[in-house]
Amino acid sequence: MNQREMGSMGEELAQDFLKHRGYKILETNFLCRFGEADIIATCDGELSFIEVKTRGQELFGSPSDAVTYKKRKHIYKVAEFYLYKHQIVDIPISLDVIEVYLLNEGKTRIVHLRNAIIDRPEYTKRYGYHS
Repeated sequence: MNQREMGSMGEELAQDFLKHRGYKILETNFLCRFGEADIIATCDGELSFIEVKTRGQELFGSPSDAVTYKKRKHIYKVAEFYLYKHQIVDIPISLDVIEVYLLNEGKTRIVHLRNAIIDRPEYTKRYGYHS
């Protein structure tokens, strides 16, 4: 499986994970001049912009380690653009990362890092899931 296929599989698994937890998927692969949001979803009155990172192994760190400062800035700009384009105001937002681990024998591990795309990690909540 190449990286593109792995990424697509990870995004599909992340969508299923979110739906199972009550999220409504509004957009996938939302693209604008500032970049891309893998998933835009809503749950309990909060709008989430989600970056999905998929790995087959942890040899080079966790998937979220690949969300660089530059990528975080792009996601923030994409969120601002989306809110402006859809005239959305006065709604809580979160900028999240979902880590998808493709393990042996078809097993997966999914970790949802809420509000991970901020500079103050004390605001990050970690939710884990194993299948």
